[in-house]
Amino acid sequence: MAVPSIGVASGKGGTGKTFTSVNLALHLASRLGSVQMLDADLGLGNSHLQLGLRPEGHIQHFLQGDMRLDELVLESEYGVSLLPGGSGVSRLSHLEAGEIRRLGRGISNLDLRADALIVDSAAGISRQTLLFLRCCDFVVLVLQPELSSLTDAYALLKCLILREHMVQVHVVVNRVYEEGEGIETFEKLQDVSSRFLHFPLHYLGAVPEDPMVRKALARKTPILIHDPGSPSARAMAAIGDRLIDCMAELPQPEGRADFRTRILERS
Repeated sequence: MAVPSIGVASGKGGTGKTFTSVNLALHLASRLGSVQMLDADLGLGNSHLQLGLRPEGHIQHFLQGDMRLDELVLESEYGVSLLPGGSGVSRLSHLEAGEIRRLGRGISNLDLRADALIVDSAAGISRQTLLFLRCCDFVVLVLQPELSSLTDAYALLKCLILREHMVQVHVVVNRVYEEGEGIETFEKLQDVSSRFLHFPLHYLGAVPEDPMVRKALARKTPILIHDPGSPSARAMAAIGDRLIDCMAELPQPEGRADFRTRILERS
């Protein structure tokens, strides 16, 4: 069965990409049934922290032949399972071609018994980051309303679509302070994307600056669980609903390849 896949990306670190990934996964799980997460930030993965999980192994153990990939998968209490990345394992950030192919084969053989797949990619434009994103049905691009974030988001877009125009890109603007700041930021990115890349973008919404997020992170609890009535949690739920509407417009499973098939073909 073709499982809808969403790659969550950012041009630079610190935009709230993993916060977005985890809370989108939780909302989709609450609406659809279950969600699988892949922490594709293989060298600096930290999705497990926000899910309150403690990995006993990482991708390096799979590449060394010490563990099967399915043995690395962790089950959270929120209907979200996670294949964790390494944490502070620098060589995983730059895998050799043969290792990427082996990882691709391993992922293609995973039994994804889920209603959606969230791929929390590494920030930036590395070869393996772009590989993971290009294998997804959608990319959710997370940025903040500041010039450096906009510039890096555009750079990622330029690299992402250089060889692949099939992926849909949806934008989330995080940590906005004023009403309208999110759409204004999106329109700036959309303008340069349309003029220079001739590539359409789609706006999913904005997440307001919210002091409850820091408290949730300190407690290693997603904001949707820690304080579901907070402004940021309500915004994430609305963004998740819009993403579900987009997923409903995908071709039927028999008419498209899924993430596992694509990564096996392209790695």
